[in-house]
Amino acid sequence: MYYKFSGFTQRLTGATSSAAYTPQRSDGLPVHLKLGYPDKLLYRTTMALTIGGTIYCLVALFIASQPKKQK
Repeated sequence: MYYKFSGFTQRLTGATSSAAYTPQRSDGLPVHLKLGYPDKLLYRTTMALTIGGTIYCLVALFIASQPKKQK
């Protein structure tokens, strides 16, 4: 899915403007999921790492807030 640009103004050649990627089309999807499966995979991975990191930080803060037991 590569398009050839030519000329000083970098106009798209060899394809019509409707064949180019247009994130503004109204198909009901958010812009970060417009390209299909790779976008879904990247989005879900990012969300899983974010949620996992948040939980890890909260657990670490909870453990750090507990006083040490004296023997």
